[in-house]
Order: sequence, then structure tokens, then C-alpha cells
Amino acid sequence: MKRNAVAVAVGALFIAPAAQAQIVFGNDTIGTVQFYGKLYPQVIYAKSSNATQPGTSVSTLAETSGVLGGTPPIETAGSRNAVDSQNSYLGFRGERKFGNTGLKGIWQIEQSVELDTGTGVFSNRNSFLGLAGGFGTVKLGNMDTIYKEYGQVEEIFGLTSGNFISPSNVLSQIGIGNSSTARFHERAKNSIQYQTPEFQGFQAGLQYSPDETKSDVGNTLNKDLWSMGVKWESGPLYLSAQYERHKDFFGGSSNVSSDLSNIGAAGAHSKDTGMRFSAAYKFGNHRVAGDIARLKYEESGQAAGTKFVSYEHTNWAISFESSWGGPWRTAIEWVRGSQGTCSVTIGDCSTAGLKSDLYGVGVAYDLDKQTFLYVLAAQLTNGPSAIYSNWNNSKPARGADITQVAVGLQYRF
Repeated sequence: MKRNAVAVAVGALFIAPAAQAQIVFGNDTIGTVQFYGKLYPQVIYAKSSNATQPGTSVSTLAETSGVLGGTPPIETAGSRNAVDSQNSYLGFRGERKFGNTGLKGIWQIEQSVELDTGTGVFSNRNSFLGLAGGFGTVKLGNMDTIYKEYGQVEEIFGLTSGNFISPSNVLSQIGIGNSSTARFHERAKNSIQYQTPEFQGFQAGLQYSPDETKSDVGNTLNKDLWSMGVKWESGPLYLSAQYERHKDFFGGSSNVSSDLSNIGAAGAHSKDTGMRFSAAYKFGNHRVAGDIARLKYEESGQAAGTKFVSYEHTNWAISFESSWGGPWRTAIEWVRGSQGTCSVTIGDCSTAGLKSDLYGVGVAYDLDKQTFLYVLAAQLTNGPSAIYSNWNNSKPARGADITQVAVGLQYRF
């Protein structure tokens, strides 16, 4: 009896070839469980400099007077050395077929691994339980939005997530303040997601995250999120379009001058939207990719006085990644945060100085199919009014530029 139990246990264990980088337990009869992960710690040198000084003309969204106040000199975070684990993660996922119904249950539990500090939270990344079949796939849990999953196609060796070279640090941000409430390209808690079956390369998705505090005593807001998109992939070409709406997040008021903010005003509401188009094309050992995103922040129900009404801008990103034969690979990127336009309840609104750029380069050396060494470098240049940030452990002062260089090792399984 014991021998039979051992035989079943051994027979249920399958380790796929290293080329697939998958470790899978189980089979179609009892269900499967896959153990996977990506680890990419790196040593970083970072420096911030050239903060905007008092008396400089800036956007009226940053200072209602149009001139930066304060006592000179305004300092920004200086230089630092760090060992960071970025978005290293470990995960478990599996599926189980339900007889001949054509249905299967699917699940995933994924968490960050803080190799540098030894901390981490279980299931804090994409984690869900769902059902898949001929109708498509339904999942409930904490997941990347459709906007995030279908877009931002600049890969940079697959190292952009949580890293200083991530295009989303500019592409998906408002650029006026430090609050993440205005950010798109995120993960949504308490959400339900549906994706259609794939048909001739096409697939569409819809996701909803409700406000679980709606109708609480004293709460007049409804902070829900809708995210949707469609994608098409055929051979070397990938195209997608995404749309996302945040209700009552107050992404604008959370980032503009406090004098303009509508947060807490009776009857005030907000609608923040992102529309993005993405494309990638592979030719030979090369890949070119690009995104263009229109972000818009609108608010209503303002109190008396000069208050924030709207801000919208168009951001874009392009990248080029190449494999040159043998173990060497290279990548470059350029991301632009545009100046945009704005309005307030009384008077004119200026967006002067909000344009910013992120430039990134990288070199990778493959040790095998799952492991490589890499060097990354990025320069984030903020306009005098802007405060985009890719600084992990601190925030720069307004207008400050950030230079970062990293050497790291990535292992994926």
C-alpha cells in the first residue's frame, strides 16, 4: 500500500524542461500546481539634483500664484547606494478540470519577495480564484487591471516592474504631485475580471472593483474602478487599446496645490480616465514597442473660490530591444510626460513647466535560458513644475532630476 502511495506521488510530479522554466506538480486527473517566480536583486547608485528654486515661474496647479514659494535653497534627496529586490516574486498557480463539462477551476497566489530586507506580504500580488471554459475566463481577487495587463509593452528584458526604468513612472502618472491616487497601470483589490475566449488573435477584457465602503454612515463617495481593453496578436505584431475610469479617487485634487483641492468639499466628486493605445513588433532578433496614453482628471461640486476643475495630458513611450547573437542583448527607451492643459473655477490655469522625459538604457548578458546579468541606467528630467519620480525610497523635490545606475542578476523559473 505504501509503495502504491509513493508511486502515485512520484507520478504526479512533473518538472518541465529548463527552456519552459516551469515546475509543475500533479496531472489532469487530480489537478496541477505550478511553482514559479522571478528574482532580480540589484545594486543601485542614485542621485537627485537641480530642484526648482523659490521665485521660479511654475504651473498654477503647483502654486496658485504661478511662482514657487519657500525659502532658498530648496534641497532634494542627494545621492545614495542601495541593494533593492525590485518586484521579485514567488507564486503558486493551478487548475483542475471538472470532468467532461469543458470547465476548469483556476487559481493563483503570488507575493513579493523582499530579498533585501527579509520582509514581504503573502498574496499581495496577482492572486485570484476563477473559472475558465468556452465562455472565457472569470476571476475574483486582487489583480492587475486590464489597462495594465494589455498595455505598456516596453519590456526592457522583463525588468520594468517596480524598477526605476519602468515607463509607468511617467506614462501613467499626473506629474504634478507625489500622490499615487492619480496613477493608472495598477493592481485593483476586491475586483472581478472577465476575459473573452481568444478568436483569431483577438481578445477583450472587462474588470470592476467596487467601493466596499459606499453608503457607510457619513460617506457620500463611491470610489469604484472600471477597466477594459481589447488586444490582437498575430505573428510578430501586437496591438491593443485600453480604457480605465476611477470615480471619486480625486487624483487631481490629491496632487495640485492644497488651495485648489476639492477633497472634503460637500458634494464634490471626481472622474479620472485613462485611454491608451499600445503596439509592438518583432523582426528578426529585434523588437520595437510604443504606447500613447491620454490621462484626464475632472472634478465637480467645487466650493466657493478658485478650485481645481480639470487637467489632461498625453504621455507616450517608445523602446527598442535587440539580441545581437550569443549572450548579449541591449535595450533603450524614451518616455515623455507632456505639459497638457488645465482649468480652474475662476481665472486662467497654466501648465507651464510640466513637461518631463525619462531616458533608459540597458545591457544584458545571458548565463543560460533562465539567468542573466544586467546593467541599467536612467535619467529622469523633470520640468520646473513637474515632480515625476522613479526614486524607490524617497521623493525628489519639485523640478529635481534623477539619475540612477544599477547592476543586477535575474533568475526566472
